[in-house]
Amino acid sequence: MKKNATTFLIAVFMAGSVFSQTAINLCGKVTDQAGNPLTNTIVRLGQTTMDNGFGQNAIITKTDNTGYYHLGTGTCTTPVVFQQAGIAKSDAFSKPAYIGGQVLFSIPRDNLQVKIGVFDLAGRFVKEIMNSRLLKGNYGVWIDTRSVSSQYYLLKVTVNGASSVFKLEPFSRVQGTNAAQNAKFRTKLEKLTAIVDTLHATEPGYSIGVLAIDALSGPHDFVLTKTTTWNGDTTAFWGNTASYPTNASYVILNRTNGAFPDSKIYWSIQQNGAKTSIATQPTVQIPSGGGRFYIWVAPTDSNNRYFDFVEVNYNGTWMGNTTRVDGWRLPITFRVHSSNGQDNALGDAYEVFYQSRQAKFDEYLNEVPKEFTGLATHDNANIWAPHTSPVNYFGTGGPYVDYFTRYEDSVAVYNPGPAPTTAVGIFECGNGGMGSSPDYCACINRHVGTLPKGTNNANWYNDTNYYKAPPCNYFSYWCHRRSLYNKCYGFPYDDDGGHAAYLGQGNVQWLAIAIGW
Repeated sequence: MKKNATTFLIAVFMAGSVFSQTAINLCGKVTDQAGNPLTNTIVRLGQTTMDNGFGQNAIITKTDNTGYYHLGTGTCTTPVVFQQAGIAKSDAFSKPAYIGGQVLFSIPRDNLQVKIGVFDLAGRFVKEIMNSRLLKGNYGVWIDTRSVSSQYYLLKVTVNGASSVFKLEPFSRVQGTNAAQNAKFRTKLEKLTAIVDTLHATEPGYSIGVLAIDALSGPHDFVLTKTTTWNGDTTAFWGNTASYPTNASYVILNRTNGAFPDSKIYWSIQQNGAKTSIATQPTVQIPSGGGRFYIWVAPTDSNNRYFDFVEVNYNGTWMGNTTRVDGWRLPITFRVHSSNGQDNALGDAYEVFYQSRQAKFDEYLNEVPKEFTGLATHDNANIWAPHTSPVNYFGTGGPYVDYFTRYEDSVAVYNPGPAPTTAVGIFECGNGGMGSSPDYCACINRHVGTLPKGTNNANWYNDTNYYKAPPCNYFSYWCHRRSLYNKCYGFPYDDDGGHAAYLGQGNVQWLAIAIGW
């Protein structure tokens, strides 16, 4: 990834009025079937992206305590549909709109000419971006303008002879340096599948909300139906704890909600160790030392795909945690009970155990931005962490290698840190010096890097500030939203500030581990 003084950001303004993130102005309410507001529900756009990297919360948000959401700025009232003479409302944009580095436009019939060109402020031609005939439909043309000269430009978009002009205003990444003198543009044309876009609402344990919208403004409400069978009975979940051994033992519980019998649930002291069915031995004394305690579902599966583990260290005091650093495979939760009355549980939320596996994967695909959807495997075997995916999405040569680039630059202005790196380097907290600074790596994954650190990093450790805007680690956010007390290891150094599903406890009598499907 190229990082130097000749790289620039572009703030785009439509001639006569601002037409960037303010062009999005969507709002509404999310409720259940009884009309009760659903709070903290994620609402996002499916196609439109705002690649500004400076925290403008324009494509993804969540509902407040009244169930209300608002994407964009201004007062959200009657929909404003961009229409061109002769184009029906359902055909989308009236005239081209430039939103977050993408020109959006509609073609009302086949074989219409589309031209996009760059001119200087004197009207002299600089660069042709596009000159093509297209079929009927809605389109987006991505224009990567990060390596351009410091002067202003005009972007002229002509659809079927009607032109719109946008002013490109360069913004220097590094103050006080000279810009490159040659304008370089990389483009990509894509046909939009939605009328204009799709609006998604996701609440853990509820039906998926998807609306096709024909404008990027106006009110849109969602009514979601509960899909989990969880009834809130934690006593029943953990079973008859009075029957558990009290000699510092693991107790393994089948909580696959009827998907598998006990004969299909196995445990192992180590990944490649002997596997023991809980149908024959549901408990085992906790061994001394460190390592991982594995639980397998259907271990004769051809690829041994369905397992999870608790990281442990035991020497009189038990210390351990669940982790999603490598990815999400199965619901897993543990509960530690001590002779002194201490009793604590961490891991996945109980609701997750009472959903179908398909529902969990559907929620993931609906909730995260499109950069992250490819991490979920097609066979629902697991959801890869961004840095462990076998498909290169965020590394060098990947389509989203620059996912954090602009945000890194903005963070460096307020809180200088390690040298910039690729997106995958940030997700793994290891490449480019990120591994030497847990605070810095965590603050970028959580999108709090432009906040003042505060005393003892108070602002960076306050989870109410986390994941409020793109870019951030939406895989980690998805995991946290489905964890007890919002504690989860969603990426390396996610324990920074005490937010991991980690527990240390002495005088242990039993440690119950529940595995789900």
